[in-house]
Amino acid sequence: MNIKHEKAPGQLQEVTIEINKEDYAAELEAALKKQRRTAHVPGFRPGNAPMGMIKKMYEKTLLVQEIDNIVNKEMDKFMKDNEVRYIFEPLPVEGKSKVNFDEPDHFEFVYEYALAPDVKIDYAKLPKVVDFTIVPTAEDREGFIKQLRERHGNYITPETIEAGDSVSVKYGEDKEGFFFMHDLTDAAQKKFIGKKKDEAVQLSLRKAFTNEAVMARFLKVDAKDLEADNEYKFKVTIKHIGRIEPAELNDEFFKKAYPDGNVKNEKELNAEADKVVTEQYQPELNRQFMNDAIEMLIDNVKVDLPDDFIKRYILLTQKDMTAETLEEKYNDYKRAFQWQILEGKLVEGSDIKVEMEDVKNYFREYFIKNYFGNFNMDDVKDRVEELVKQSMENREYVKNVYDMLFDQKLTELLRSKLNIDHQKGDIKAYVDMLTARADKSKAPAKKTAAKKTTAKKVKEENEETEEKEVKAKKTPAKKTTKTTKASKTTKE
Repeated sequence: MNIKHEKAPGQLQEVTIEINKEDYAAELEAALKKQRRTAHVPGFRPGNAPMGMIKKMYEKTLLVQEIDNIVNKEMDKFMKDNEVRYIFEPLPVEGKSKVNFDEPDHFEFVYEYALAPDVKIDYAKLPKVVDFTIVPTAEDREGFIKQLRERHGNYITPETIEAGDSVSVKYGEDKEGFFFMHDLTDAAQKKFIGKKKDEAVQLSLRKAFTNEAVMARFLKVDAKDLEADNEYKFKVTIKHIGRIEPAELNDEFFKKAYPDGNVKNEKELNAEADKVVTEQYQPELNRQFMNDAIEMLIDNVKVDLPDDFIKRYILLTQKDMTAETLEEKYNDYKRAFQWQILEGKLVEGSDIKVEMEDVKNYFREYFIKNYFGNFNMDDVKDRVEELVKQSMENREYVKNVYDMLFDQKLTELLRSKLNIDHQKGDIKAYVDMLTARADKSKAPAKKTAAKKTTAKKVKEENEETEEKEVKAKKTPAKKTTKTTKASKTTKE
């Protein structure tokens, strides 16, 4: 066995692994004997087939496997013994290796590997990154309090319909339907406002509902089964009117809404509303900050990468990738790899880590907040812990939460290191800022594959439930930096 390496200038290095027959003979013989014990050869019981026959049938296959094992083992040992920091995996050098399994006395494997670039970040000289804070408006506050009052309000059946009511109707011969007034267009709502039970309205459902999905739900059919040329005209008869009468802001309301006693009056409720509204927008603000920080770092910190080597690596590891497609997408790949290297540099020496106990605590707080907020914790403790246990058994949930918590810590690390342009305003000001930025660049900047792109519809994203955030599939880009000293490697 012999390993030859002479350090060359630049990132790309070559290493040659020479393997002679005596390096693998004993292991190959052991593999053949093991194969003989289990091989099914016609005319012989397992273990009794002649060794010559076993060699003829299996020796070359077992030799290939044994040589492959030796090469991988020796390559890992070389990297570890020499404390080599490298990116991606070593690649065979075409035309330089001497490998002929029909003449197995001597093999030479020549591999090329890329040294990890030496990255230096001068934080003081980097451009500022905008970190936006949403300031709730009176309308935001009132909307939150209205929803809370309705949640703890009383259900009543009024005589006449008003905006915000729910309505049950009959239509056609014997069909029944249900809708909320806000499901209807303004014109359709006017037809129902002031109407009483048993009164009828002539309606074109296609024009009455705000969208086809809502109309399909009313008709109790799949949206794809709707007839495009059908106006769905019916005489609709009102059969039931429902309304939530918002709770009064009194002691009874505060005890129901906040059984822990944290909010006891309107002043404290206003403060709580501001806090909740701000928290609702924070995930989107964090994503935008992270994306901006990534783009700024990639554009302003030098990260040298061997382009031709990376392209060969991608073509070898992604079987469906073509050279033409790679040329089109290569810049995105390169920026993603640059970010992963920068990320490693950023967390170097920091205490960023996520323990499994952190994941458990996240699940615990999630269930308490969303399902057991109005319960005495002593009464539901066992149920909560059972739900946490079930969640921890789901690998996808655990991975998603782990990634989310790591990103949160990374975001805070970036805030502590980067130059920040602190801005604040309501949600309109935030959207206006993003729009102006996009207009200035004429096209939205292309985000790297390493992180999610910023959502364009801010309100829609923030209306998604936290449960969806936990369950949503999130697959981060594969780490590309490998060092024998680090705990993370590219091997997954």
